[in-house]
Formats: sequence, C-alpha cells, structure tokens
Amino acid sequence: MSYEFKNLRAFKLNDGRVGVSFSYNDKRFRFFNSKAINENFNPNLCKVEEKQKQLDLMLYYFSKSLKKGWRPVKEKRNKIVKPIDIRLIEACNSSYEQKIKLDYSTYYKKDLKTANSKILKFIDSNNYSNLMLSEFDTLIARDLINYISNSKRVQLNYKRTYSALLSEMFIKFKMTNPFQFIKLVKTEEILHKPIKDIKSVFEELYLENTNLHLCCLLAYGCLLRPHREIRNLKWDDFNNDCSQISLSGARNKGKKNRIVPIPLFVQKHLKKGDSGVNIFSNNENSFNEDYFKTLWSRYKKKSKLLEPNNTLYSFRHTGAINVYEKTGSLNKLQQVMGHSSINVSLTYLRGLGIKQLSVEDMPDL
Repeated sequence: MSYEFKNLRAFKLNDGRVGVSFSYNDKRFRFFNSKAINENFNPNLCKVEEKQKQLDLMLYYFSKSLKKGWRPVKEKRNKIVKPIDIRLIEACNSSYEQKIKLDYSTYYKKDLKTANSKILKFIDSNNYSNLMLSEFDTLIARDLINYISNSKRVQLNYKRTYSALLSEMFIKFKMTNPFQFIKLVKTEEILHKPIKDIKSVFEELYLENTNLHLCCLLAYGCLLRPHREIRNLKWDDFNNDCSQISLSGARNKGKKNRIVPIPLFVQKHLKKGDSGVNIFSNNENSFNEDYFKTLWSRYKKKSKLLEPNNTLYSFRHTGAINVYEKTGSLNKLQQVMGHSSINVSLTYLRGLGIKQLSVEDMPDL
C-alpha cells in the first residue's frame, strides 16, 4: 500500500525557530532537526548567517529521503493510567508495611502495629472492607477514634498516629486528610505529684513487693525511668560493687550513653547476679511492659500514704526535686535525668513545687 506526502516546505515560528514540515497519511509532521533521517542538520543551533543555509540543506535531504521511500512513524505512547483511588484496608496495610521498615523506635513501631490492628477491626466490624479511601471522610474518621476509646487522651494519641500512618496515601491520591478537621478537647496533663513521706512509702513498699520496692528505689535514687529503663536492667549494666549503672544510648530516651551513680541506700538492696540476667526476673528476659504498672496499681489500692496523683514516675520526680534543691544546678539535674536539653529539665520541674525566686534572691547594691 502506497502513501503520499505533500506540502513539503520550510517554516519559521514566531519565536524564531525554523524547521521542515509536510503532510503524510493525512497527518502533519514537523521537524526542527534532521535526526529522523540520520542527517546532522540543526539550523536552530547555528549562527544567524548560517541558519538559512542549514535549513535549505535540511529541506533538500528530507525531500531526497521521502522520494527514496523514507516515511515518518508516529510513535505510540502508552498512556500511563494513574490510580485514582484505593480501598481503605489496602491503604492501611500498604502504609503500615512501608513505615514498619523505616528507622523508627521500637515503641513507635509498636504503636503503629496496634493502631493498624485496631483500624482493621473497625473496618471489619462496620463492613467497610470495600470502602474507598476517598469515602473515608471526617465522620467515619471520628467514628474510628470513638470506636477505639472514650478517653480524650487516648483519642488524641490515636488521631496523631492515624494521621501519620495514612498521610502519604492521602498525598499520593491527592486527597484531603480528614483527621486534620477533627478537633478534640485537649485534656490537662496528669502531674506526677511528688511523694511527701518518701521514707514511710519505701518501708511499706518493701513489705508489699521487693521487686516493686527496688524499682521505686532506682527511680528515686538513680532517677531512671521505671518502664523504659529500670524494667530492662541486667546485672551486666552494673559495675562489680554495684556503685554505678552504665546505660548505652539505645537503652534510654535521651539516646546518649549514661553513667549513673547509685546511692548507698540503693546499693544495700543490690546483690550482683549472673551475667546476662535481668535483675527482676532472674533470667535473660524482662517482665512484660505492664509488670510494674500492675504491681503499683495493687499497692496503691491498699496504701493510705499515697495521694491521688502519686504514680510510679512520682519517685523520679521526687528525686529530681531533691537533686535540684541540693545543688541548685540545672546542668547537674539535666545530667542525672538524662534529658536532651536544659529546656526539657525546666519543663520537667515546672509546677512541681520547686522553690521560686524571691526578692531576697535578687541582686542588691
């Protein structure tokens, strides 16, 4: 089957570019250089005085090639079909699988796992298996948060987690993140109230449970965090005479290596055990994360020495106040607390009954 070409000519655009055009098979073709016919003419890259000469040569060689049987080929470009939507359940699983591989902390990955598990249960219980991400609006997002908990504090945490979990999916599919329109009432922070009669509480704790007693001693005397640092302590973390604890950056919130001195009143309750053994469980594995929470809850119900806002962390707070009142040094407090900055230490002390400046403390002349 033969085809004809016609209207072969040179042309010039308003922007100054020149080229060759012709019609072939009822379609117009335009060329600004001669690469298509394996020649090396490009008038648009030439100096002004050479431009017309190059264009004439290019027109001649296109005419010659067309007469010899060369024909332009219209390239067929495969249209890329972008996904316009995705099922909510697929978005959740895909986001979770991507984020769990990233370099997040163990605790954050655990939060992501729990959050993903809860949203999958929500999807199943509400027959939302075919719900599209575009249909996941503010009303359904709010239902999800209410489904998880009635606690405003818990709801705030899950709102942040779900917003982070699905944020990239909303961006990818050019959708609005519904969580940003959900306004929850912020609850007041629970103050871990300092313990007044600390000695009496320790005497009572010793009779209640020796593990809980030691945990509280380490929180108060060494200012370690009960669930994150103390619970996972092994005898390898102690030196030979149990006068100090060494914690690597991976073992504490501040991500810095710490050497913590152990006061004598704590040392007398320590007896160095076997290498690699947890100091509470007496084997390689630590007790579960709720171990001390459970023991504390039982003790608090019995004790008449505690006040409503006394928690396990109150021992650490009470110790912090003691250190600051003894030394008056924020730098030392930051060091023993393992805080990342002095600002964190200041925030920590705010509202804990620390002695404020008076007129007598101000400069005189």
